[in-house]
Amino acid sequence: MLAQQLSSFVEYGAALHTGDNTPLWQVSNQQGLTSLDNNTYIRGGISYKHQLGKWKFEEALDLVAAAGFSTTSFIVQQAYVDIRYKWFGFFGGRREQNSPLLNQELSSGGMTWSGNARPIPQVQIGIPEYVQLLPRLGLKGEISYGWFTDNKYQREQVGEKYWYTKSIKYHHKEGFLRIGIPKGKWQLELGMTLDTQFGGYKIGGSESGDLGNGWKDYVRVFFPGHGREDGPVGEHLAFQGNFLGSEYIKMTYRPKEDFSISAYLDNHFDDFSAMAKLNGWDGLWGVEYKSNHRQAINGIVIEYLQTTNMSGPLHGLQNSVVGKTGGADNYYNNGYYPGWAHWGMAIANPLIASPIYNKDGDMSFKYNRVKALHLGWSGDISSEWRYVAKLSHNRTWGTPHRPIPDILENFSTFASFYYIPRKWKGWCFNASLALDMGEIYGDNFGFQLKVHKTF
Repeated sequence: MLAQQLSSFVEYGAALHTGDNTPLWQVSNQQGLTSLDNNTYIRGGISYKHQLGKWKFEEALDLVAAAGFSTTSFIVQQAYVDIRYKWFGFFGGRREQNSPLLNQELSSGGMTWSGNARPIPQVQIGIPEYVQLLPRLGLKGEISYGWFTDNKYQREQVGEKYWYTKSIKYHHKEGFLRIGIPKGKWQLELGMTLDTQFGGYKIGGSESGDLGNGWKDYVRVFFPGHGREDGPVGEHLAFQGNFLGSEYIKMTYRPKEDFSISAYLDNHFDDFSAMAKLNGWDGLWGVEYKSNHRQAINGIVIEYLQTTNMSGPLHGLQNSVVGKTGGADNYYNNGYYPGWAHWGMAIANPLIASPIYNKDGDMSFKYNRVKALHLGWSGDISSEWRYVAKLSHNRTWGTPHRPIPDILENFSTFASFYYIPRKWKGWCFNASLALDMGEIYGDNFGFQLKVHKTF
């Protein structure tokens, strides 16, 4: 049996704003296809899906030409090959990916991966979708290696004032369990992801040089805890690379087939010291309502984000009267790698301000101690019109090592409307208004337009 499907699309987008920057929710969780400046772009892509027996294949190419982007004017947004055989999957290339277990449209974004930054090209193998080991037990998991692509961007942003690291490698592991009958009344999902920046070459600053780029380094990073014992940099490192990740738990209740209610926690850890909730109330705590019907409100997400504990204020006092300490985690920052970002955009939750906002070229996160509340909801106005809305308020205390004298805060709002006319097959028109008020992102008002045609 041979099945084939060829599809393509074109999209035009433009954003205009007043104030310092394009508003937060017109920039964030856009897979890095965005700019703080007024901008416009045209995008086109093609994908080919085909099946031969139990083998499934997909190839895709997605290109963008842009004006007003501070990063580059030509972007290969996606280019990949995806191969599936029964439950096994192989993937190679650059593809947009979203937060595990979260509502990508309404959530503020995951604490390790949010879909906020440009995709990282990688090679991945594993079990991409849940496989039922037992009637009430499902399993999925993947392993990948990849490569950051922002060498030129870092060099141009930093200049000679700060250090940066080029040719950074990437490693990812994840595993998830699903307990309960699929689509049953009760369902519990548990999982963990581990992401690592490793290798590369540190340019400028202290201990610059080779951070480990041989085949042995690809093996070492697979087993956390095995640092380098050779080379000019890193002999004293506890781990090879910048290790960070999340522990996930999500409980879903479906009293009826037409809607569900979920509660979840994304517990971020940095260098392992925050695992098993050894970081107080830090994490992304959320509740989600989801309806399967067309109605005025068909989805609601309420989230609380905190990153102020960071496993406590002390670090490295194992031989003192205090005993073993592993705090002051300084989430998303590292002494050998720039912040947990790609092309200046945070790979994690955008309510922690991305390095792209740093006007001085510093590639680190300056405001990673935050408390935030976020509300997102969506609904249908008619059979052809729908909307998405967001409200967020966040406060920051700077970083553990560089606290700021005054607490900074910000309020952001967003309203987006979609028109999908039935008489014009394949067309989608999207317009949004957004507002920022505060000291973190500035006082901004923006209008964004997107026109999408699928063939």
